[in-house]
Amino acid sequence: MYTEKELLKKTDEFTEMVKETQEYMDYSHMVDVLKRKPELYDRVMDFRRENYFLQRAPEHEDIYDRVAELRKRNEELLDTPEVYDYLMTEWAYFHMIQILYDRFMTGLDL
Repeated sequence: MYTEKELLKKTDEFTEMVKETQEYMDYSHMVDVLKRKPELYDRVMDFRRENYFLQRAPEHEDIYDRVAELRKRNEELLDTPEVYDYLMTEWAYFHMIQILYDRFMTGLDL
């Protein structure tokens, strides 16, 4: 049986392992690249925030037109190489995190 202290130590070790993945390193690098251009970074964060809330709209709402409009409104932003690279590395990183989370939850058998 593990104690909470031992689990926290293992969690810290696991966190360090995640930081050594290519997905994390690529994403972290692209965050740094965008932060060097504060205005671009702010625009990307605004886009992500709006996209996030659209994706979580109530099921009865037809969000496809709203998402298409958001993308059209931000077409120039999304065509920026740094933004495209950021979004792709973000997707890869969070996809990996989702897989890890799913494995963790499945392993608990609850």
